[in-house]
Amino acid sequence: MENPELTGKGHLLALPHLWAPLLVLAAGLAITGFTAQALGKQARALAEEVYHRQHNTLVARLSGYEELPPLATAGPVPEQPVNDSASVELWLAAVFKNSVPGMLNLRIDTLERHTKTPLFQTIHTANPDRSRSLRSEIAIGEHRWLLTTMPDTRFLERPARQSFRFVWLAGLVTTLLATLVLVLLCLRLRRWQTHYHTANKGREEFQQQIHNMQVEKSILRQALNDSEQRSRDLVALSGATICELDEEANTGYISPQVADLLQMAPTDLTGRPFEQLVVPDCLNNFRRTLQASRQEQQIQRIDLKLLDADDQRVPVTLRVLALRDTLHGFSGYRLSLQPCTQAT
Repeated sequence: MENPELTGKGHLLALPHLWAPLLVLAAGLAITGFTAQALGKQARALAEEVYHRQHNTLVARLSGYEELPPLATAGPVPEQPVNDSASVELWLAAVFKNSVPGMLNLRIDTLERHTKTPLFQTIHTANPDRSRSLRSEIAIGEHRWLLTTMPDTRFLERPARQSFRFVWLAGLVTTLLATLVLVLLCLRLRRWQTHYHTANKGREEFQQQIHNMQVEKSILRQALNDSEQRSRDLVALSGATICELDEEANTGYISPQVADLLQMAPTDLTGRPFEQLVVPDCLNNFRRTLQASRQEQQIQRIDLKLLDADDQRVPVTLRVLALRDTLHGFSGYRLSLQPCTQAT
């Protein structure tokens, strides 16, 4: 798991959602530009090669004749040697019929005399690139001609531009898609980091709360122990016997002072009905006292006699308080037994 210290402010290298998409975008654009330029050069070179082959094909088509044939080969005219310019033009038109590519201009000039008027010319493009024209000297019999081809200005550049545009379009689409996917992944990673930091911070706060609660628990436990010890000390100093009864008036807890009062151990009385300790003459008054304490919710006092371990009557002053639980309501009684000299 990523170290949270590396994702703080000032640690840009730990935040891939910032630099990773930019890196992919820059790399994609650089690779696309390099590829587009390389393919453009390659397309331009192929176009140059095609142009040279077309020129050589035209040269070979004309160079295949060792001498000028009769005019009959060029059309239905009387047989006679091809000597005049009109006849030569007709013959050349027949030789190059449907053989000159549409992106080239063809021009054939004679080298036998100085003239700017070509013997034969085909114009297929209005914007020829004269800087890329190719010339070849051809000898047919006694005639010496110059064959010149000029490509259209778009003939060589169009494939390069098309390749350049296609590569850029494909590269941009691919790069943008990759960048978008990476941005989404980085944003998801950022959300995970945020959730991790939030959870880690919550965990630390929860641990601190647990620590504080443990401290408070220790303090409360110590306070409870001190309070319990204080209560025991007060009970011991008062000389009274404290007893707790359940709803059925069965003995639950009883303080050790009962040993001095009734010569019985607390364990001997636990779980026994407290009425077994009351002498029969005082039993009804004891029951009424319990009922009054429960109804009036106040401490009730009564003097009565209890039976000790030897069935001897022990006069005591009994105070009763009915206990109530907020959840369950009435939950029993708490008694205080104090020895007295006389009971009624």
